[in-house]
Amino acid sequence: MSALASLRVSALFLGALSWACSPAADAPGQGSAAVPDGQAGAAGPAAPAGPASTPRPNGASPSGLKVVVVGIDGATWVVMDPLLAGGELPTFASLIARGTRAPLESQKPILSPCVWTTIATGKHREDHGITRFRSTHSTADKPKLMATTDRTAPAIWNMVTSFGVGVGVIGWWVTWPAEAVEGFVVSDRVAYSRWSSWTDGKQDRRLTHPEALIEKLKDLVVDPVKAPPADEIFALADFTEHEQKQILDADHPIPFHAPSVLKFGFCEQRTYEKIGLELFSRSQPSLSLLFLVAVDPISHTYWHLYRPSEFQGHVDPDEARRIGRIVPSIYKHNDTYLAELLPKFDANTVVLVVSDHGFKASGKLPGLETRVDYKAVGIERAEELDDPVNVGQSGIHELDGIFLAAGGPILKGVTLKRKASVLDVTPTVLALLGLPIGKDMPGRVLDELIDPAFLAQHPVTYIDAYEERCKPTAFDEPVEFDDSGRTELLNSLGYTDVGGGK
Repeated sequence: MSALASLRVSALFLGALSWACSPAADAPGQGSAAVPDGQAGAAGPAAPAGPASTPRPNGASPSGLKVVVVGIDGATWVVMDPLLAGGELPTFASLIARGTRAPLESQKPILSPCVWTTIATGKHREDHGITRFRSTHSTADKPKLMATTDRTAPAIWNMVTSFGVGVGVIGWWVTWPAEAVEGFVVSDRVAYSRWSSWTDGKQDRRLTHPEALIEKLKDLVVDPVKAPPADEIFALADFTEHEQKQILDADHPIPFHAPSVLKFGFCEQRTYEKIGLELFSRSQPSLSLLFLVAVDPISHTYWHLYRPSEFQGHVDPDEARRIGRIVPSIYKHNDTYLAELLPKFDANTVVLVVSDHGFKASGKLPGLETRVDYKAVGIERAEELDDPVNVGQSGIHELDGIFLAAGGPILKGVTLKRKASVLDVTPTVLALLGLPIGKDMPGRVLDELIDPAFLAQHPVTYIDAYEERCKPTAFDEPVEFDDSGRTELLNSLGYTDVGGGK
């Protein structure tokens, strides 16, 4: 077992379960997951994928391929296709040109933490345990946000860790407390988020794995109250001075109140964007996952200004002209960000872009309210406001999200045998990594996307269930860091002064 895999983190949780998947005896140690198989951003194409180490049980052998999964909350081809046709998403267009795109079918009820956890586990929500926004330990008067300790099935970062394969996770839904993996986790509690402010969204211990990593990243956290990137936010649309002041004055997010959720959602995404550039510039694990949230809150609250013809009530034409472009603007922002991020990865990396759902018009316009009921976000409380504000969901979730795959052995322009599902992402990623798929996973490997020569060299293999490799561990007593392991990981990322400072 590598020193990284033996990291033990100081923490105390009340009888909660998390998944501890250390490399098994059949998995030769590969060193720190943060130490890449090939240097990130290396010039020239990567060597062809081949057996990376001793074969595992069931004939599984890590392929040596690297995979990046970018999750974009709420992204839809409905918005992207007109932008692609106009040449306004060049990064996405390049990925499509060398790969395959398709709709990705979600699951009802379409709740983000549930669907993103399905994407990450390959399991139905009833089997992975994340069935709503609030934790099973939540109460009406003390709401708690879902946490990894609520999850009852291993996630893909646990699965690959069990084979000693490196992983880096940034900002993914339901990743706090950060689990010990063969690599690093930057949990969904590092940024200031809407959901953390509406619930008991603790931002204290176990924000990252290793825990000391947060000290190196805390200066990248974008504070939406004290230091929002106003110029970046205002560039998304043509806001009046009064509208700009509303955004800047918002000191907390109000459910479906456009100015406040825009600011908090955008700042949350910018935090993980900055952290992604920082960590993936230093090294590339075999599997990287990055979550981008801002499309969702913007689409919920500005859809009527983007598609006014889909609403029967009056939509101010001037407001629609000035601000309606905010929906396509956040997609263009994401395209620009990916243009900066993707060159950090090896040239032969497989890039998957997925969303948990799409968007469509609700048909209902926002309205002025002085009392905001938080029941809409599953919380039993209301807020009395001094001044009326516009609240409402003019955009609502639609079943089809996006799926885009490119690079490495991914074939161009393939027509899928049948519609891709959120259940298919984890099996497909495991197959690309040369790792077995759980027989209890209801999804499938999207093998028609993958070059037959690659599959001949790395046939799809199966194990009964990953629960046999990844055993739940109770965090009901404190344990200590293995300082040598912590030093190894941070040094591998280029943080040589692990004793303190930046």
